[in-house]
Amino acid sequence: MSARHEAESRFHDEKYSQGVRYPRHYAVNPTYPIYLKMLGMAGDLSGRDLLEYGCGEGWITRDLASNGANVSAFDISAEAVRKTKAVLASDGCADRCKVAQMGAERLDYPDESFDMAIGFAILHHLDLKPAISELYRVLKPNGVAYFAEPLGTNPLINLYRRLTPQYRTEDELPLDLAAMTPLLGQFREVKHADYYVTALAAVALAYLPFGAKMYPSVNRSLMKLDDVLLRKFPSLGRFAWYTILVLKK
Repeated sequence: MSARHEAESRFHDEKYSQGVRYPRHYAVNPTYPIYLKMLGMAGDLSGRDLLEYGCGEGWITRDLASNGANVSAFDISAEAVRKTKAVLASDGCADRCKVAQMGAERLDYPDESFDMAIGFAILHHLDLKPAISELYRVLKPNGVAYFAEPLGTNPLINLYRRLTPQYRTEDELPLDLAAMTPLLGQFREVKHADYYVTALAAVALAYLPFGAKMYPSVNRSLMKLDDVLLRKFPSLGRFAWYTILVLKK
């Protein structure tokens, strides 16, 4: 575990300090609509004791605090912690947030501390068995967790991942929800919503001349189409890029 944490910390320290290791399609912010959907699912955050998994560069932490939550945030990267504290200080949110460096597999919080947990693209970096156990431990009774995560069940996306290893750590593994199910049995309710099936075509526009200008409208249309298709044919979710996982204690 210590070797895994060291590798993850080193990778993300470099990523956040140098601003590299982002693939070209991230220039059109394709995951931002997923974040907004997750935030909408979480509802009113006013006065909620909230744990943020993987604070990264701090903008999500800032949003959560600005929406009224009392935020405890952590990241394995010292650079992420530094950046998050700087963002919070500059935006006047620091008094509602506590930020620490730690790994999710052993959380330094008391039992039943949080009403809610939120994480964006973090679970697939973790050793899930201890991390899920720790998540359950720190949630209050009736607490709920929301995680937006990449899926590992689309063969074309997996081919792209194999061709671009520079964007990933050695230990990260996109989620397979079926394989993950046995780890979630202690939660009283488990739900997920999948995104980016046909909308993956919009993401590809980022690699074409002038594609970024076309992206917003094409992406909105295809995401609406995906919503219809996934309601009628839920099994298409295995070809999705992202899922939002909802876990209720």
